[in-house]
Amino acid sequence: MTDKKWKFLKTLSKKNNFLVLNLLRSKGKLHFANIKRILKIDGRTLTDALNELIDYGLVKKEIEEPEKRTSKVYYSLTELGKKAVKIYDYAEQLEKELESKQSIVINGNVGDNNVIANNIENSKIYFKK
Repeated sequence: MTDKKWKFLKTLSKKNNFLVLNLLRSKGKLHFANIKRILKIDGRTLTDALNELIDYGLVKKEIEEPEKRTSKVYYSLTELGKKAVKIYDYAEQLEKELESKQSIVINGNVGDNNVIANNIENSKIYFKK
């Protein structure tokens, strides 16, 4: 994998970038202040995240009235951004699959009981006398 691809994946894995992308996926176009309020992160941190996502072409910035100095700025996912957030869904599916396959069978004695299985997924230990 090239260095550029690693940087792209690293960008997607950053917590605030993840939060912004998922929020924009669920809400569509949002004003900066709304993103900041919903995610409860400070303005500088949000600006950094948005700028990085814009640089990668994942988020687009729309200025309501460009000729005004105090015009509202809105952010939304680009087509590439919509495709990229599917990586989060795939990662979640893989995580669930990994968790469901992580069970250990133990045969042994604990006190007067024989331990027959330990299922890591639901943290239950089964005993059989």
